[in-house]
Amino acid sequence: MKKLNIITISVFSLILSACGGKSVDITVPDNNCPSDKELVEKALKGDEQAGLKMAQMYYNGEGVIQDYTEAIKWYRVLSEKGNPYAQYYMGICHDEGRGLEASLTKAMEYYKQSFLEFKARAEKGDKEAMLYLGKMYSLGKYVTKDKAAAVKWYREAAEQGDAKAQYTLGVCYEEGTGVAQSFSEAVKWYRQAADQGHAEAQCALGACFEEGKGVEASATEAVKWYRLSAEQGNADAQCNLGYCFDEGIGVEKSPSEAVNLYRLSAEQGNATAQNNLAYCYEYGTGVEKNMEEAIKWYKKSAKQGDEGAIANLRSKGITDYND
Repeated sequence: MKKLNIITISVFSLILSACGGKSVDITVPDNNCPSDKELVEKALKGDEQAGLKMAQMYYNGEGVIQDYTEAIKWYRVLSEKGNPYAQYYMGICHDEGRGLEASLTKAMEYYKQSFLEFKARAEKGDKEAMLYLGKMYSLGKYVTKDKAAAVKWYREAAEQGDAKAQYTLGVCYEEGTGVAQSFSEAVKWYRQAADQGHAEAQCALGACFEEGKGVEASATEAVKWYRLSAEQGNADAQCNLGYCFDEGIGVEKSPSEAVNLYRLSAEQGNATAQNNLAYCYEYGTGVEKNMEEAIKWYKKSAKQGDEGAIANLRSKGITDYND
């Protein structure tokens, strides 16, 4: 049994001011339509913020079945209107062949458009543009990869109180990316973001308290922050909190509660939680023994490359987990 201890910089959510526009000529599939009908209506009427939200939902599979082709419909319309966020994702789709032909030339065209607009907006104080500008430097999209330049822009936004930037800057300090590694600085920025309710920062801060990285170790504080994050649906936090209940770290040991949390996380695709849930089914820890269910979850985890799940399947003579 193990907990998840990987922190990554996620795709930034879009928080933009709404603006109206002409209605768009897009058909939303009946069998894969967001449940928020008001959002769909606004998007079809040309509301830019709603259109971007629709695109992100299809791109990430949030509330709908992931469908890059549907996402691209929205990104294309908005990119033609000069929206840099849509242009950036059109670049990503061409760059990685997601729903579009893989074409570095076309990707670079979109990256260039988005970069120039992000830079202009960032220099005027737009925090969201600063984040994306930093991201482009970090990933080397259109510009030469420059982690220090990325940190510069993350810091600009973080110092203005942007929670996503504060969390991202914390990750940079924890990993020593573009800046000298400093766990205490990481904790500082995680805490600022966590206090604003940023779920990923809350989970990261919980991990720091659990491991005593940059702060005095405290299982109670770890559980507190994991719980706040888990209650927002963060899969990593659900897995880590489940581990705390599994092992009695900062809370009274409760295998059944561990299973509940592992399941919530596993159903969101968390590979570590899937392996842990499978283990619980195999040995009847917090749930009735069920080898069929155990193998099912081991396979889901193994498909994502979880070494523990792969080893657990191999111990049973199972080497094919792609069915």
